Amino acid sequence: MSRQKQHPWTLPRAHPRFLLDLRLVVKAKETLLGRTKDIAEGGLGATIPGKIPIGEIVELELQLPDTQEPLKLKAEVRYSQGFQYGFKFLHATEQQRELIRRTTHTLRMAP
Repeated sequence: MSRQKQHPWTLPRAHPRFLLDLRLVVKAKETLLGRTKDIAEGGLGATIPGKIPIGEIVELELQLPDTQEPLKLKAEVRYSQGFQYGFKFLHATEQQRELIRRTTHTLRMAP
């Protein structure tokens, strides 16, 4: 018997997602502006009017509430459908993950 391969979106998420609407700067081959939809310790979802190929490594920059400096993270494009994108953070530091945890503790969970 062969096992059917599961699609990534059918697997449980490593971290809960929380609703968050912030301005997002995406530095890829060109710099694009968009809005976050949700965030988790491991990545974020965003709406970006532009084309970024799946697998591309980009730099994300966003200003979390109650922080002085913008959060800058390297991320891989893991999902794309129209202008909807999913990014997986690469090499986030413990300090960056802690900033995300502090921000999300008062937010609503994403569906």
